[in-house]
Amino acid sequence: MDSIKTIAPIFIGRTRSFWLGIVPAILTLIDVIAGSVSDGTAEPIATGLAAILGPLTGATAEGIHGFMLAVAPICALIVAHQRGGLARPYTTSPSKERELVRTIEDGKSAFEAGKAFGERLRKASRQPPVLQTTTLPPSKK
Repeated sequence: MDSIKTIAPIFIGRTRSFWLGIVPAILTLIDVIAGSVSDGTAEPIATGLAAILGPLTGATAEGIHGFMLAVAPICALIVAHQRGGLARPYTTSPSKERELVRTIEDGKSAFEAGKAFGERLRKASRQPPVLQTTTLPPSKK
């Protein structure tokens, strides 16, 4: 065991899975739920994006909503890919992330110091003991 293997948590707002997976999935979900509770034409996110992008690109709310539905499985794959394997845990607070990273670094420092102390003890126990002889003072007769 040469070093500590610790995965520090990361603030969720700094991750690709959040911006490329979770946010688009939530926006699509909002549109789908809004469309299902109304007559099927209310898509607030797609309508808002069409108002912004429409004058520039000619995009319509229906076209944007269709694109959002088509991209939704890709968003799920992005999240699954980013969270697959040995993924870093998320935290919702940047200050909590800094605190935990500091704690991990302190733990690594303490571990390394203990490891160095153990090595010194191990080396000292391998060396033959040093016998010190002393001469006794001459006895008085």
